[in-house]
Amino acid sequence: MIANLRTLMGICIGLATLSLAAGCASANWIGTLVVLAIGLLWLSVLRHSNPRVADWGLFLLMAGAVWGGFEQVAWGWLLTGVAAALAAWDLTHYLDHLQAASERQAEDRLVRRHLLRLAGVTLGGWMLAALTLLVNIHFNYIGALVLAGAGVLALTRTLRTVQWDAP
Repeated sequence: MIANLRTLMGICIGLATLSLAAGCASANWIGTLVVLAIGLLWLSVLRHSNPRVADWGLFLLMAGAVWGGFEQVAWGWLLTGVAAALAAWDLTHYLDHLQAASERQAEDRLVRRHLLRLAGVTLGGWMLAALTLLVNIHFNYIGALVLAGAGVLALTRTLRTVQWDAP
């Protein structure tokens, strides 16, 4: 199962790198080469699954995505690259956690559950971010105050419900 996680991490790193590079290609070739170099460096140390390299790889790809945003790169490329980089980072840390565990009971089931949750969070986050970027809603001052009040009320009720249900 660990070999499958490494393969999936490589796919996520490759997808993140290629999407950011494809998006940056329209803006600047130097930025494209930098993003490709970051992705290749992260892929080169993949078999060691060093969490520090994953942290730096994620940070540098995020910086590349921010730079792409300033260069007016299409948001779809940037969003896909960021989501895939986050998934690769999570898988690197999860694999490190699995290898550090002294007992590995029901490892396949744990990995499968983690991958399903990661897929749901990644896809859901991508879709919510895409929806946020596609929709433009304009509020006046009163509308913003009403919306903020409704949010505070909903958050307060949610917290009270969580406190009452806790043992």
